[in-house]
Amino acid sequence: MTDRADTTTCPAATFDDLLALRPDVVRCPYGAYAAQRDSDPVSYNEQLGAWIVTRHEDVLDVLRDATRFSNRMASGPSSVSGIAQQILQNADLPERTRQQAARRIELSKSRVLLFSDPPLHKRQRSLVNAAFTPRRVAELDGAVKELTNQLIDNFAADGPTDVVAGFSMPIPMTVIATLLGVPPSHMATFKEWSNAFTRGVGALSHDTNAIIEIFDQVDAFYDYFTEELDRRREHPVDDLLSDLLAARLDGEAPLTLAELLQMLVQFLVAGNETTTNLLTSALWMLAKDPALQESLREDHDKITNFLDEVLRLEPPVQGIWRVAVDEVEVGGTRIPADGLIYLVTGSANRDPSVYSEPDEVDLDTARARHLTFGRGEHSCLGMNLAKMESKAALTVLLERCHSIALADPDEEVTFHRSFVLHGIESLPITFSSPSR
Repeated sequence: MTDRADTTTCPAATFDDLLALRPDVVRCPYGAYAAQRDSDPVSYNEQLGAWIVTRHEDVLDVLRDATRFSNRMASGPSSVSGIAQQILQNADLPERTRQQAARRIELSKSRVLLFSDPPLHKRQRSLVNAAFTPRRVAELDGAVKELTNQLIDNFAADGPTDVVAGFSMPIPMTVIATLLGVPPSHMATFKEWSNAFTRGVGALSHDTNAIIEIFDQVDAFYDYFTEELDRRREHPVDDLLSDLLAARLDGEAPLTLAELLQMLVQFLVAGNETTTNLLTSALWMLAKDPALQESLREDHDKITNFLDEVLRLEPPVQGIWRVAVDEVEVGGTRIPADGLIYLVTGSANRDPSVYSEPDEVDLDTARARHLTFGRGEHSCLGMNLAKMESKAALTVLLERCHSIALADPDEEVTFHRSFVLHGIESLPITFSSPSR
């Protein structure tokens, strides 16, 4: 066992403090979760307009039941689609932005993967599985290790490296861009698109300039991949776009353009931002704990359990959204039909009724029961890819770097302004004696 900061070290706060994006609560929301879990585990929040569910048992029950709980609002009210709805009601915004918002809303009418319910979800997932073949994923392991070595070669020899920009972000961004056939020359633009889609998640308000920037980038993403899909139809190549266009099931229609574009958005965000946050949180935990580093260096097999503990303790996505199809009871509380539900997986993952010593890292017990990747019908499609990337990267890093330490242990770490996406903005780390 390795000690972790328990929930009592998080600031005293309410869930509304988290929704207000109070920086110390965004950084450490687990105290607010624990208070909510103990006092009112299923409750309606006026500010969010949703029922908040915090206990592991209740969260799991909802995740497993795709019949009574719909995914049609899977990104909740704080999302690009949510902002788009607001834009159409705001005559003060430029006409171009309003047209871009209308395009987003029209595309969103095609319920895809994360936003679809059975039986549509089963059809789409089967088609995507035909493209995400084990061969394609396995082939990436060597590429990730090669890229990791290149990034380590660029670490500062006598000073700190910001591992977000220099390690955690380039690895998943390069992998998903490679899968989608995006050339290296487009990497900076690709990152801007990813940022645009995630800026809308987990923040309940945005200023006008931010909204215009978001939808300029969103529209550019749609334009680029519409053209790329047209090219692949004429000239298929060995990449994910061509595979998705070719995917067929007996008796089923191929994926539509709207379905394809919405899938690509989900691949971009899930394959890039969340894995970046996973890797950064892993490095943050390692940098604070030399004994943990040494344990993983001595036994690389434990990296798998370590990553599951990072996913449990510092999940890149702190919650999942559902909508009650009919009036239903959750944890003894009645939720009306069409009631929006926010399942706080970040709370469920630390529920002491399920996990002994829930705030500590346990490398010896496989705690893959965490709910960070969801469960049941909508378990995360890319979880094996994320784990493969992260394990390959950490294996190389631990082999080559003899010491990983925070550049300034007293400096407060700043997290992105979101109550849903949980990620560190910048993390300067020093690496002693990296082998060359």
